[in-house]
Amino acid sequence: MTGMPHPDAPTPGASTGGTAPGTPAPAPGPAAPAPGATAPAAPRRRADVLGIVAVILALVGLLPSLIIFLIGIAPEMQMIFWLLIVTLPILGIGGVIALILGVIGIIVGVRRGTKIVWSIIGVVLGILMLVPLGMLYLGPSM
Repeated sequence: MTGMPHPDAPTPGASTGGTAPGTPAPAPGPAAPAPGATAPAAPRRRADVLGIVAVILALVGLLPSLIIFLIGIAPEMQMIFWLLIVTLPILGIGGVIALILGVIGIIVGVRRGTKIVWSIIGVVLGILMLVPLGMLYLGPSM
């Protein structure tokens, strides 16, 4: 195959500065895609990363307290409720972080025009995590 020119190589004697004289100009409009070329893919919408992180942090903070509470419902296991003293600070800190990340995720999602479902779930979980602490501090005084 040594004597064959490459299919993309210019032919000898053809100028590279435009069309050859006498060649009709291409019709205006969209150009046909080259053979073998694919159409560009539609742009992907960006994921709600802040909302996903908020939900994960909320679940990590909420699950230990929820497990201890559900175990303590059984009459024989009521002595386990003292562990809530350990998990309440985790619940409060996780709730504040999830709430802040969820609100920031909602603001960023609205400005970008993307979905904000995960951020809304993160805000709701953050509020639910802060309710027990609010009841603990505000409950007896009301």
